[in-house]
Amino acid sequence: MCWVCEKYGNGEKWYLNPENYARRLYKVRKEGKESAGADADPQAAGMGAGVVAELVKARISGDQEWEDEIKRDALEQAYQTHFGQVVTLDEYLQILDIAYPLAKMTCGCRRVQRGMPDEENFTCMGIGPGMYKWERWPETYHGGVEFVTTEEAKEWAMMNHKEGRVQTVDVFGTPYIGGLCQCEYPGCVAVRNRIDYDFKFLLKGHTVAKVDRAKCTGCKSCLGRCQFKALNLEVYTSKAYIDMDQCFGCGLCVTACPSEAIELIDRQSMPGLAENW
Repeated sequence: MCWVCEKYGNGEKWYLNPENYARRLYKVRKEGKESAGADADPQAAGMGAGVVAELVKARISGDQEWEDEIKRDALEQAYQTHFGQVVTLDEYLQILDIAYPLAKMTCGCRRVQRGMPDEENFTCMGIGPGMYKWERWPETYHGGVEFVTTEEAKEWAMMNHKEGRVQTVDVFGTPYIGGLCQCEYPGCVAVRNRIDYDFKFLLKGHTVAKVDRAKCTGCKSCLGRCQFKALNLEVYTSKAYIDMDQCFGCGLCVTACPSEAIELIDRQSMPGLAENW
């Protein structure tokens, strides 16, 4: 199990533990004082965007120790307040049965990176009791929210998966899960920073994809589905190839394969990958 499961999972995957969706709706605050950190603003801790400028400087200088220090300090803060992890579609649907309320909201990454207007940008899901006070943070919930039923949320999630978006859970004040994202490279800050800078704000999922070469027909249906640069087509065999060390276990390639030649296996079953989060 990953370190988050060991600490907050109660013997199971941490994002399937109902306790991690049970954050108190209100806190008593001292008069004249504002809350700090992730409780003051669901995205106050950022998604690693502010770290990139420093990482670029460190890489240009060639100072590996400086780069490692930047990541270490930034992740120490992120793991206490705001970070994410990749989940499969099946796990995502299970979460939608646990969490309440559910509300579609606009994506800050796509708004900033893509300039997407609000009416086209309801591609994230806010969850939990904090959604009842979303008006306190108008910049985070830019464009408002749209409360939906569990069944509506599941249909929306399956549509996003079909279109090729990676599904993730996000905490806002560890270990309380307050958001579900539909991500892609390079539009998502968390995905891009993990791929380009190995900044582990986004953790890999509990599974990895494996190709059954006997079943693979080389139809290329899976190509273009991987947002983590782990999937390719072998030139000499015309078979799909997955770099399991690079795989995040999202399952987008699995559901695209008409021959059922790709399956998800438990990361813990692979000694070389068991601690590769």
